[in-house]
Amino acid sequence: MSAFTLSSDCHALLSELQLQRAASTRYLQDTLYAQRSPGQALTDALNQLQQQGLIRLRNEQQWSLTAEGTLTLILAVRGGACPMPDWTRVPSVTGQEMAQGVVRELCLGEAGQIPAYYQSADLLSLLDLPDAHRLLAGSSPAWQQMLLEHFALQTLLDAEPEAHWPLASVTAACAPALASRLEALASEWEWLCGPLTGEVTTHWPALQQLAERGDEQPLAERLLGALGQWQAVAAHEPWPRMFSALLWLGWLQQADPVLASEQRKKWQRSLGNHFPLLSDLLGQWAGDRHGQAIGLFDTLQLPLEELHWGYLWLDLCALARHGEQSPQVAILHKWDLSHVLEAEPRHRLMAFCQDLLRLLLGEGAERPPLQQLRATQVPEAASDAEDEDKTPASASWLNWLQGLGRSSGVRKAQERLVWLLHAEGPELECKIQKQSTKGEWTAGRRVDPALLSTQYAALLDEADWALVRTLPRGMSKLPRDAWAPLASHPRLFNAKGQKLQLAISAPLLQVVATEQGMSAVLSPAAAARGAHIVPLAQDLWQLILTPQALLDRLPALESIPLLPAEGLAELQRTLDAIPELPWHSQVEGLSGNAELTPWPGVPSVQLDWQDGQLLVQLVTREGELPPLPLGKGEAIVRQGVRDYHYWQRDLAAEKAEAQLLRNQLPIGLPGNEWKLDGEQALTLVNALPELVDAGVVVHWHQDSARLKSLDEAALSLRIERRQDWFQVEGALALDEHQILDLRLILRQLTPGQRTVQLDEKTSLMLSDKLVERLTMLGAMLDTEQRINNKLAYPLARLLSAVTTAGDDAWHSLQQEWQQEVECAPELLTALRDYQKDGVRWMATLAHHGFGACLADDMGLGKTLQALMVLRMRQHLGPALVVVPKSVVTNWQEEVTRFAPELEVVVFENPAERETLIQEAKAGQIILVNYGMLGSLAQSLKSRRWASMVLDEAQQIKNAGTQRAKLLFQLEGDFRLALSGTPIENHLGELWSLFTFINPGLLGSLGEFKRRFGKAVKDPQHMALLRAVISPFILRRLKQQVLTELPDKTEIIHHISLSPEERQLYEATRREVVQQVQSADGRALMHVLSGLTRLRRLCCSPELVMPEWSQTSSKLDEAMALLEEAIDGGHRVLVFSQFVDLLSLLRARIELKKWDYCYLDGGCSAKSRQESILRFRHEPVPLFLISLKAGGTGLNLTQADTVLHLDPWWNPAVEDQASDRAHRMGQTQPVTVYRLVCEQTVEEKIVALHDEKRALADGLLSGQSEVRGLDVESLRALLMS
Repeated sequence: MSAFTLSSDCHALLSELQLQRAASTRYLQDTLYAQRSPGQALTDALNQLQQQGLIRLRNEQQWSLTAEGTLTLILAVRGGACPMPDWTRVPSVTGQEMAQGVVRELCLGEAGQIPAYYQSADLLSLLDLPDAHRLLAGSSPAWQQMLLEHFALQTLLDAEPEAHWPLASVTAACAPALASRLEALASEWEWLCGPLTGEVTTHWPALQQLAERGDEQPLAERLLGALGQWQAVAAHEPWPRMFSALLWLGWLQQADPVLASEQRKKWQRSLGNHFPLLSDLLGQWAGDRHGQAIGLFDTLQLPLEELHWGYLWLDLCALARHGEQSPQVAILHKWDLSHVLEAEPRHRLMAFCQDLLRLLLGEGAERPPLQQLRATQVPEAASDAEDEDKTPASASWLNWLQGLGRSSGVRKAQERLVWLLHAEGPELECKIQKQSTKGEWTAGRRVDPALLSTQYAALLDEADWALVRTLPRGMSKLPRDAWAPLASHPRLFNAKGQKLQLAISAPLLQVVATEQGMSAVLSPAAAARGAHIVPLAQDLWQLILTPQALLDRLPALESIPLLPAEGLAELQRTLDAIPELPWHSQVEGLSGNAELTPWPGVPSVQLDWQDGQLLVQLVTREGELPPLPLGKGEAIVRQGVRDYHYWQRDLAAEKAEAQLLRNQLPIGLPGNEWKLDGEQALTLVNALPELVDAGVVVHWHQDSARLKSLDEAALSLRIERRQDWFQVEGALALDEHQILDLRLILRQLTPGQRTVQLDEKTSLMLSDKLVERLTMLGAMLDTEQRINNKLAYPLARLLSAVTTAGDDAWHSLQQEWQQEVECAPELLTALRDYQKDGVRWMATLAHHGFGACLADDMGLGKTLQALMVLRMRQHLGPALVVVPKSVVTNWQEEVTRFAPELEVVVFENPAERETLIQEAKAGQIILVNYGMLGSLAQSLKSRRWASMVLDEAQQIKNAGTQRAKLLFQLEGDFRLALSGTPIENHLGELWSLFTFINPGLLGSLGEFKRRFGKAVKDPQHMALLRAVISPFILRRLKQQVLTELPDKTEIIHHISLSPEERQLYEATRREVVQQVQSADGRALMHVLSGLTRLRRLCCSPELVMPEWSQTSSKLDEAMALLEEAIDGGHRVLVFSQFVDLLSLLRARIELKKWDYCYLDGGCSAKSRQESILRFRHEPVPLFLISLKAGGTGLNLTQADTVLHLDPWWNPAVEDQASDRAHRMGQTQPVTVYRLVCEQTVEEKIVALHDEKRALADGLLSGQSEVRGLDVESLRALLMS
């Protein structure tokens, strides 16, 4: 379609797509049709351009120009039908400006210049179009010369028969300065593709003379001399930019391959970007994807008038690069090329190709210049071999001789060719396998069957050749001729690599009566495609191959009219004449050759245990034949190996039988086939005896192991004390006659697996409870099935439901630990049920001498529960409570409210601290904050405490700090840790926590890392760690115990940076990346420092650049959200980890004259308390809080909205801050907003939150795969 028949809208679309390279429908609508009402205008224009082939639809609704569309745009701009695209809109920093260079310069017409840099592929795709010659008119002389050289080379590559030069009609528009160039290109075409008898003088007379006359001088010298004569005349053009130079290079390669390679590289370097097609051809000359006889056989089979002699010359030269004796060239000897070699040449290019082909075949050339070269001497045995066997099925002895010459004495790996057949399609796959030193074959690498006769001829044996001969190039489906050699191939496998036997048979043709007459029906119906595979077993497939004579007649046989007796006789003769066709007739007057009887199969349930799943199928069986799906599949079944004998199935009756079986099975799912695992599989296995008694036929697949079930009741243990450990012995009762040793089961049990193999034909399936008990038991016991004293308590908890025998020491210990402490009812009156359970649990552990970690979700009253335990233990002595500074007041208020009989001692006068600690007595609580520990170290260590409580115990997560070391050294009877997030980042934090509450339980830090260091990746280590710590950690979530708590909605509010902020962010990110890459041992410091800069930039560039005068997108969005919340009557907690960001926000809030409270780490205790009380008791809408100073310990349920200005590394810290509002006492739904800048490090931090949460959940909730952050993980956050 002419470019000038398009509408202005279409031209605008082409122009916009050229500028954008790719654009979505939404973008085009917003850019080009923004002022119009939504309609079909854009859709119609896109459809029109797509139908004309000018644009194409890529993935995700992305439109782009085709080469035809680009050409149409260029011609339209030149013709004035379309305005010049606005090239200034193309960003220069992204490299797109260079990519647009070719189109931009061509649009300029006579003013256009060839760009200094461009993608040659873009230009070649444009010039390959049939109408590309239209670019000649109106182009600049430089462009016209390049285009002419391209089109001239293309005509010689095609070398189609023409009476005159094909470009003569399109060169009239060329500039006069190109007249001599036109003459040179025309004379070259006349010399190579004109009549052989024609006289013409080319612009390279030296090469022309060399190609027409023989000489005694070596050919390589003559060729170099011809090049020298060219260079002497055309000093500005050291190499001819025409096809003749490719002839010259091909001849030089035959005369001196090394010299030809050097000259080719020099020539290629000299071209630059002035002749992309020639550069591409030279690059392909020595490329790996050429010179392998790829497609050459098919090419040489074409009629001579259809051969493209220029391309053939290049293919032959690329093949000749390997040498006449190479395996790539040796395959030519297998082909009959007489029709090419014996034909009379029609022009000189054809003659040159014929001579090069003769040299490759070891024959002598008939014409100059290759006539001068001596023909390759092929051993006489070659002719003898050809006489004996000219079929390609014989092995290539030439390849064998060459391999013998290359032998080095080192045994090469054995290779073989195998064929993999896929039932779907069916499809055929070819692979080359290698044999290992152990004699095993590898999985193999896939190869294209089209390359077998060329690249891999040495691997083909007689069976392979017989198959390869039948395979077409680029086959979409297997031809009929391939099936016979494939079925007899000795190395045929299925898709899983199992040896496969393929039995070929024909389908059954049934002639049935219809209302209109008769109809012929194939069974199976899929055989109408010609070939259909029916897997009978894993190693036996039946190939239903429909005779071609039947396929040809099928359309006519689908509807047969009523026939008289003569017509029936003729139909009988026609069907009988089709060879090897079994057919059966239900129509009187026709007698088929096949017998059809009712199917005698028995409905049954087939079980198959494979890959950890129990496959259950409802089938119908007959004898030793493979079972068939009950009520499904083909109605006609062949009677085993008996030809022309078939069974007829009643599928409707089978479906009714299937429903009866479904009703009896304890599965409760529709269908006829199920894959069961876990408890479902165990339930069915347990029900098998009852099913058999009820008359259900159950059988196992012939290759399947039999399953037996075991539950928790089968396990029995005996535990005896040995010095400082306990010896554990156990057994599993399979039945009254078979008892299994516990060691046998534990040795085979792996994490995530619930089956244990007893022998080749029997497997045990264990219940979930038994798997859980055995996994943890196996993880606790050492190789001698012993357990140390410190782990005895977790073991006793684990075995509470297991039959356990033991000596007196074990029984005495168990009885002691089974005692639960009774709590006075008046202590528990004010508590909820789950809080009462928590108090009893802590009191019981304290009674038995163990510490505890109460890890309830934030807001569930951990402080209150701890107070109740302290009330119960007040008579035993004073209690030490260590809390963050922010919650000291909160603890004082809670004690006053819920435990008024306890006296809280706080240190107002520093001089009295030591005395108060030394004189502390029963009924007193010594309340200190973590910051005071250093100054009180000696005093606190000088006495013993009845109870010690750490609130927000994650404060000691780093065991190497002086604070943690001091607390480890304190002496106390009961140690309690309170923390909603006992594990925030890594498992070392857990060790630190347990070193405080139960010293020695997890061993030293080195022992802990050796035993449990793999818990983040290894489920078995995770199970052991969970079993050890679970008796000492209690965690309840809000959604589990506070069903009346209002909903909490969490929203990630995405923010787009302004262009100025984005530019500053990217520049900073690149600078940080450069610093990190150049850093040495201080990489972590550089990474963290760089990430902090980027995070602060996201918040506001003013935090990094005080001189920043423009706005902050995040602060703008935060103010908009706050204004909306205040207008809606909401009260908001605003958190940030950056105090200076809060200062920027405060300044904006004060301009708005909004009332607010403020709290950060620099506030005094007095002002802190005043702010908290003011927000609680006055209608202040905003509370600005630094994350570190106010993220824990506060009760601010007066707020119903939380705004996190910036994401913190640890989501648990954010969750704690959010739960200042979402906790007991909250009556309104709570909404939590997290402000995150798009395409920045903030997004990646939020993505890491899920991994962080998984660490705690893995231990506290039973999950097993968690991962921490390392330097490389942090470094990855910097990458774009």
